[in-house]
Amino acid sequence: MLRILFCLLLSLPISLIASEEKISVVKAHPLTLLDPTTVDKFVNELPIPVEIRPKSSAPLKLPARPTQVWMGLRDKDGKRVMTKAWGFEYAGHVHSPGPTIRAREGQPVFVHWANELPGPHLFPVDRSIHLADVKNSKAVPIVIHLHGGHTEWKSDGNPLAWYTRNYHETGPLFEKKIYEYDNSQDATTIWYHDHTLGMTRLNVYAGLFGFYLVGDDNEDLLIQEKLLPTEERTLVTAITDSLFSSDGQLYFPGWRDQPPSPVSHEVVKDNWPNPSHLDEFFGNFILVNGMAWPKVSVTPHVYRLRLLNASDTRTLILRIDEDTPFVQVGGDGGFLDRPVQLNELVLAPAERADVLVDFSGYAGHKLTLRNFGPDIPFKGFVQASNPKSSIPLVYNPDGKRVLSDGRGGTTPATDPNTTGQVLQFHIASTPAKASPYKQKAAVKDTIGDLKLTLNTPLRPPLKRLSQANHTRQLATYRLDDPYGRNLLMLGPVKEGSLFFEDPTTEIIQHNAVEIWEIYNPTVSAHPIHIHLVEFQVLDRQPFKGKLIPKPQKFMHTDKIFQGARLEIESLQGKPLPPQPEESGPKDTVIALPGQVTRVIARFDREGLYVWHCHLLSHEDYDMMRPFEVLAPNH
Repeated sequence: MLRILFCLLLSLPISLIASEEKISVVKAHPLTLLDPTTVDKFVNELPIPVEIRPKSSAPLKLPARPTQVWMGLRDKDGKRVMTKAWGFEYAGHVHSPGPTIRAREGQPVFVHWANELPGPHLFPVDRSIHLADVKNSKAVPIVIHLHGGHTEWKSDGNPLAWYTRNYHETGPLFEKKIYEYDNSQDATTIWYHDHTLGMTRLNVYAGLFGFYLVGDDNEDLLIQEKLLPTEERTLVTAITDSLFSSDGQLYFPGWRDQPPSPVSHEVVKDNWPNPSHLDEFFGNFILVNGMAWPKVSVTPHVYRLRLLNASDTRTLILRIDEDTPFVQVGGDGGFLDRPVQLNELVLAPAERADVLVDFSGYAGHKLTLRNFGPDIPFKGFVQASNPKSSIPLVYNPDGKRVLSDGRGGTTPATDPNTTGQVLQFHIASTPAKASPYKQKAAVKDTIGDLKLTLNTPLRPPLKRLSQANHTRQLATYRLDDPYGRNLLMLGPVKEGSLFFEDPTTEIIQHNAVEIWEIYNPTVSAHPIHIHLVEFQVLDRQPFKGKLIPKPQKFMHTDKIFQGARLEIESLQGKPLPPQPEESGPKDTVIALPGQVTRVIARFDREGLYVWHCHLLSHEDYDMMRPFEVLAPNH
């Protein structure tokens, strides 16, 4: 029954069906963009989001509201420039990004994500794409998804469950005002963010996101036994990239007569709707917890960084000065079996990493967290001597590989003077034990002042899934829409490219274990997120195939455009195992171009969910598909 309902809902009229009559063409005022080199870096303290620890079953009310935030910008007189943003109100203050919610395993949290946002939107809304079907074009719909949460479907934040201010209008899958998170999962770093159909990129960019940390007895024991730092030495850090207009306001490209991103340079063409969706977003400012290039004062001890890449399109490749290593203890779904030492950390949009950094050998010094990711969508690491023929890898195992451009060449890292810098650690002068890392410590040595070694178990060994009830072959597609814009889509290999609104093809038995094979014939990597589950990465493998043209209807119009289906010709070489830091439970995986990425998961809750690319501009148009988990004994 749910499947029939979902198909009917997806086939409802969208707010605009590529109809020129409905496109509101507005002459926008010309503006200029703020030069990131004019902004002082590492002078403002890293904002730490306020924490909420729900103590009862009473609903926590976190209304989404407009606000003004200081993001580190100043005018010519040195006065702070306040920036319009959206956030969540708590204790009389609107926080953007939102507060950090600290939950406990097995203890439910109830949240009322009220919508108190007046229209119009802060950024250009393209009504030519599949969008929340609001009758009042100035109304702002929202719906909040707990990313990484093991959540019942009516509280999952389905893109069709949107609602406007005071629930004047609601989406076809809107079910409830109070969301329930039962926290039936191990300790982990997850996050909440808006998930509105066709507007996720805009609402998240405006500030509608925040951390949600689940704790459990195992994590408590690790801290008590001095295997992990205490909360006082833990930093939550959400990294985003942004553009600002010269008057200090957040800027998102989309209008024809306004500037394109000076990073990606994509323009709205004359025959496109105005405003128009663009298939990627790159900013030239780096924000951490909403502050441009902050500093953070630490003592010479081991710190725990709970990192989130909350960017639209930008993949981060993070390193710390002086070859200071990361020790990764957890990922998307919680702790790894054992720590993994890394000199470089790759974080695609939506991925999280729980890492330790030892500052004990750097008393009185400053260390900068730097980004060596590209200014294009990530396409993997290739051999510098033979980029065309070498197999792209997700990580750079020997440090000698370079960034692929996806077309047989290479691409440089981002600007080292702007988006190549993230955050600076200012280490106090208090003497501390010398860092074993600086002395190239043996594996048996503990990490800084902790009792942790690289051989210390962090959790009972993860139970590996092996026997699957079903294997699905799915694919990514890059196509041209009727206007000539890039259109990103998903679909089964057999059926080919499908819109989000097309009938559900992934129907899953309750409690089934499935292998999903995600084939990527596009030139870019896609971070694929599957709602509900924590999956395990099995492997990646190059393949050869070709796209077969597939004429199909463009959304709900009578227009026919050229879709595609993938014909797989052969698999190449041996499967490549996941990296050690990918060995824990995950909810987002990098699907590299020219490769099939295999994951395995148990689908143990019934309901209507979605899976999608987490490059938000891809997700919004139209790289998202529904799936349904059937009720038990169906």
